[in-house]
Amino acid sequence: MWIWITGTVVVIIVIVLSSSIKIRLTLIREDKDDEISFDARFLFGLLRKRIAIPSIQFNNLIDGVKLESEYIDANEKQLISAKEEQITTKTIKESFDNALSLFKGCFRLHEWLVDTISHVRCTQFRWRTQVGIGDAPETALATGMIWGLKSTMLGFLTRFIKLDVRPEIQVLPRYNESKFSTDVLVVLQIRMVHIAIAGCQLLYRIVKVKGGLRTWRRVLFKS
Repeated sequence: MWIWITGTVVVIIVIVLSSSIKIRLTLIREDKDDEISFDARFLFGLLRKRIAIPSIQFNNLIDGVKLESEYIDANEKQLISAKEEQITTKTIKESFDNALSLFKGCFRLHEWLVDTISHVRCTQFRWRTQVGIGDAPETALATGMIWGLKSTMLGFLTRFIKLDVRPEIQVLPRYNESKFSTDVLVVLQIRMVHIAIAGCQLLYRIVKVKGGLRTWRRVLFKS
């Protein structure tokens, strides 16, 4: 019996480590309407979760940005929970301070981040934009600027993430129209074995710093 139990556990561990997490990021902006969604698939698609942000409302510099997010079980296609968040200059400063504390509480965290991201593969990348200023020369100028911005961002991305496909990038000028729309589709994939190794390495780097574990616990669990 113990041989069968041990064999079953080993098989499960091998299956889990040989699987990968696939994350699909979709961003759509049409005039003043925004929609962002994160889809995560695990264990060869048996487990799926989805986070959707159907509403992004910018109020002002003081009140900040209001986000409405939904957590969805993609397998059951049911809404798990929904909440509203207010992002202000105060919350941004708190997030920055927390990130700084995490960096100080881990031995060379940036090296760990770069090494971990190097195992991420991009299996699909599509970015399409339509722009129109209302005037043909200004539209042409805006089109060139967007092309330059996309090329720069893509070059920065490829420094850290492996591209398995040729990126699809389009900028479509809409002359004599006032229009702006963009949709981005990015699919990222990383194997669970790399996540497990990265987790062990991160824990070692945290413990290596005096008080690092206490700092990470305080920041992550607000204790």
